[in-house]
Amino acid sequence: MKLLTLEDYQKAGETFWPKYWYVAKELGEDARAEDILKILESIGTVALRLKMEDKLDPFGFNKKSEKDSMPGSNT
Repeated sequence: MKLLTLEDYQKAGETFWPKYWYVAKELGEDARAEDILKILESIGTVALRLKMEDKLDPFGFNKKSEKDSMPGSNT
């Protein structure tokens, strides 16, 4: 089993801490670390779901034609 190095933690921290402090700020100064981590996980789940939906191209009956995407289209 390979152990994590300090550099591994530093690299992960570059993406983790901004998200952690964002959630902490939104929850307010009385927020506990446990609450912040729970909300962070929940927001991550929603963000991942939204990202996956954006990547999926419509297909079959869900596919929109150019006419459907034009303003004023009734379909």
